[in-house]
Amino acid sequence: MIPQTIAAVLLAIPLAVIAVVSVRYWAEFRDSSKSGTAKQEIPYAKLLLSLVGFGYFCIWPFWIGGTVFLFLNKYYSVFGFLTFSSRFALAIQVVGFLIFYAGAMLLNWALLLAGKYLRPSTAGVYGEHELIQTGPLGIVRHPYYVSYVLILVGSSLVLLTYWPLVPALCVMIGIYPTAKAEEEMLIERFGEEYIEYQRKVGMFFPRLF
Repeated sequence: MIPQTIAAVLLAIPLAVIAVVSVRYWAEFRDSSKSGTAKQEIPYAKLLLSLVGFGYFCIWPFWIGGTVFLFLNKYYSVFGFLTFSSRFALAIQVVGFLIFYAGAMLLNWALLLAGKYLRPSTAGVYGEHELIQTGPLGIVRHPYYVSYVLILVGSSLVLLTYWPLVPALCVMIGIYPTAKAEEEMLIERFGEEYIEYQRKVGMFFPRLF
């Protein structure tokens, strides 16, 4: 098993990065919201969008709470009844960190690159929206949503608890219809340009060929 302090540091590094990146992201979002630019609402299935939102908001208690209690060397004494034991615990945590870091890096990369063109789902599509096809959006069309699942699954393995898998499952249930609603709006907006983008880039998984 990875020592608690080391696990805490490994969880804290991407958390610090995302805190810095988010300051710029939300500042741009606030400015664009105040500008009064016309936006078009996306016709989501609200229940399924709520499942994705639930998964997103569950990321932070597991991530921040786990980091804090690991730093205090109190995680297993406080939450031991919620964790599972395995003789392969070290290997499970290592794999968990690989998955977790993939998700955290994807989320940070998407926020940095797409900036004001990657908005919260309920924000709608603004008039000045541009189609970004590079960086993480050149790997998958919805890196934001993919990162949620990776972070939650990675957290489950790192913290040796099944509970983050519940919101991860919620995201996986709601992710396709939510992303599909967005894509229908983007096809209406960008036409053949977006259809060609769909042919080249996978929705949630990279296209190898």
